[in-house]
This record gives sequence, C-alpha cells and structure tokens, in this order.
Amino acid sequence: MNTPPATKISLIETISNCPDSARWTEFCRTYEQPMRAYLATHFPTIEADDVIQETLVALMKALPNYRYDPDRKGHFRNYLIGIIRHKAVSEIRRRQAEADNIDAYAKNRVEHFHDDEDDANSDSMRKAIFEAAVTQLMADDSISSATREIFRHVVLMHEKPAQVAAEFGTTRNNVDQIKNRMINRLSELVQSMNRPLASP
Repeated sequence: MNTPPATKISLIETISNCPDSARWTEFCRTYEQPMRAYLATHFPTIEADDVIQETLVALMKALPNYRYDPDRKGHFRNYLIGIIRHKAVSEIRRRQAEADNIDAYAKNRVEHFHDDEDDANSDSMRKAIFEAAVTQLMADDSISSATREIFRHVVLMHEKPAQVAAEFGTTRNNVDQIKNRMINRLSELVQSMNRPLASP
C-alpha cells in the first residue's frame, strides 16, 4: 500500500476483541485510502469497492484470532495486504471464469448456425436468421445506445472487454453483464424467428 499508516496497536486490539466496536469507523477511515491505492497500483482493472468490502468482511472474521506481533508475524499492514491481494486475485479469477462461460455460450450460439445439415440451403438460412436477429436487436430503441454499442464492440467486433470498458468509461464487470444480457436477448430473437408459422 502506498504510504501505509502507522499501525495503531490499540485500534487493532479493540476491534479484534470487539468486532462490533464503533472504532471500525476509525479503522476504515485509516486504511481505506491505502487499500484503494494498493488496488489501483497492482489491480487497476477490478472494482475497488467490492474487493475492499470483501477484505473488511474477511478481516472482521479473522481478527478475533489475530495477535499483533511485528517481530514474529510482521507488521499489520503486511497482514492486510495479504488479505486484500487474495481477494483481488479471487475476483479476477471469478470474473475470468464468468467471461469464459459467456464466451463459450456466445460461440456455441454462433456455431449453431454453421452446423452441416442435409439441406443445402439450411446453412444460409441459419446465417440469414442470425443476421436478421442481430439487426433487430441493434435497432431496438428500448435498449440504450451505449448498451448496444458495448455489445457491438465486444461480441460483433471481438474487442477485449477491458478495452471496451475503458473506451466507454465503465467497468469491466458492467461490460460482462451487458454482454451476457444481450446474448440472451439475441438467443431469444433467433429462437422466435426459427419457430414455424402457425397454420391458418
């Protein structure tokens, strides 16, 4: 953490022995900015608020068994860094797994329209339906223009989500959520277009 505060032994001991202590406010005020600085330096692509919240929850559970002993265990700031680093890495892995699942889902949906069929016209028909669904989705005024553009850049243009998030001034997590929602809507449109017309 950048310029970490000097550890206040009495503060650590108080919140260790009494998790409900009002001094948690003082603790958060003391360590929040250094935690944000650490995340901004080492994990700039993740949501600091979420990781800090998870760090504080984990710290609250661990502190009753923690004993401040800088000679044997190192300084408290190193202990805190260890927790926040673990939470940040876990968040990156979770987000990557989510992105991989979304990508696999999208790829499966697209490839579905390129499977070989006995009917020579089926491939071109599937492509036409898919393209029509994309056109309809991108013309839907009930969806914000920013959402449509993020979807276009990430899914149709295959740009990296982190790059798109920076370009549109949003978070990677928001980009992933938009991508997931839009793929689901696209899938629904394709399925509706594939349904046979009802008999008169």
